[in-house]
Amino acid sequence: MPVRRAECHPYVAENAGSVALMRGPLLYCAEQVDNPGVELRDIVLDGREPAISLEPDLLGGVTVLQAETRLATPGNEWEDYLYRTIRLHEEDAQTHSTRATAVPYYAWADREPGAMRVWLRNG
Repeated sequence: MPVRRAECHPYVAENAGSVALMRGPLLYCAEQVDNPGVELRDIVLDGREPAISLEPDLLGGVTVLQAETRLATPGNEWEDYLYRTIRLHEEDAQTHSTRATAVPYYAWADREPGAMRVWLRNG
């Protein structure tokens, strides 16, 4: 079964510019436990197809997706601010490549507490 990217209705502002990963009828999510040291909100998927692998020792045996991604983190200028005046040249975003792992949504929260995201930024 191929992996597909699902998008949300444009009126759902929270999910604008984001996609959810699906394979067959299964929805996938990124969990903090599988992506240590990564702020899940910073993950930006690239255009490549995620790798599919069966992990027999994970959650009783599940198929996971591993996607090449980049992390787009806010610059240090945002450290103590919630709002600021718009700048003409946005050079704040710091990016670097990484790999993100997603597990089937039905299996999340079965290991340790942490963040979870279904809707990932699409780049």
